[in-house]
Amino acid sequence: MTEITHMTAWERFDDWINKALEMSATDIHIVPGYHPKVRVRGELRDLDDLLITPAQTSWIRTSLFQQGYYAPPSSGALQRSLPVGERKLADVTCASAGGEFSVAIRLHAGEVPGLDEAGYPPTIKKLLEAPNGLVLIAGPHGSGKTTTLYAATNWINQQRAVHICTAEKPRHYLFPRGKAIVQQREVGLDGASHTELVHTAMQQDCDVVMVGEIESFDTLAAVLHTAETGHLVLVQVHADSVEDAVQRLLEAAPPGMEEMNRRRLHATLRGVVMQRLITKKDGRTRVAVCEVIGEGARKFIDAGKPDAGFYLTRAHDEIAKLLDKGEVTPEAADRLRREFGA
Repeated sequence: MTEITHMTAWERFDDWINKALEMSATDIHIVPGYHPKVRVRGELRDLDDLLITPAQTSWIRTSLFQQGYYAPPSSGALQRSLPVGERKLADVTCASAGGEFSVAIRLHAGEVPGLDEAGYPPTIKKLLEAPNGLVLIAGPHGSGKTTTLYAATNWINQQRAVHICTAEKPRHYLFPRGKAIVQQREVGLDGASHTELVHTAMQQDCDVVMVGEIESFDTLAAVLHTAETGHLVLVQVHADSVEDAVQRLLEAAPPGMEEMNRRRLHATLRGVVMQRLITKKDGRTRVAVCEVIGEGARKFIDAGKPDAGFYLTRAHDEIAKLLDKGEVTPEAADRLRREFGA
């Protein structure tokens, strides 16, 4: 009989990861008092018959987080990305509940989706062909903008012989080899903040910088400086509209720096991709619907209102295409039109 010790769960950890990948699981839960479980097609299933103890989750925490992690503000949790399988990543979160540690692992898809294969409007490529400046990938929480950010960056990776550096928290995908050199850096693993990682990229002769989050005005200032000095910067922004995305960057400036921030944003903004997800008729598959605006988005900096001619792609046109193809229901289309204000 195998001896059960405080290290047993950690000794089986890699086997659990491999089994979860074979089962096409999306999540793994390791919680004291329970068997390890995986979520497959929305349902929790046992992964092992081992009854997890607090000592075992504590040892997993120690083993996983010896170095390379970040702690979300005021959350009491530790998080990091973990390479698993072939070109796949997982997000690992370790948190305390009643003084005992639990571990949750979210498994990501292996391949970065392609812009063409995933049905993104081709007008996004016009923004990505800019030699420098700032491109915003915007949307509310859960709208798929992280996936779009990676798809856009990978399009550059496949098309241009440039040097791409990223600042991520955490990494969600590993970029495949393309024409570009890609260096993926993660907050906690490779630097203390997005700001620090952007500065690092500037010191390494980068051409394109991908930033997963504007976490502070310092990060925004670093991003704008990078865009001003001949680099193309792709940034994710949580926002409900193109106007909201621009305003959030304007409002990030502290007192006394508003006008300088406004001028810098006006000089560098190349465009905004605003998106939401819509569920197809099968009830399971969701696709991104994007509104793309080019340098006309700069009008929002001055509280202006771009007319229809400034839009490279309108959301209501994309919704109409999905309806014409019979891929979505009229009810879903109407809901999305209201969300876009179309």
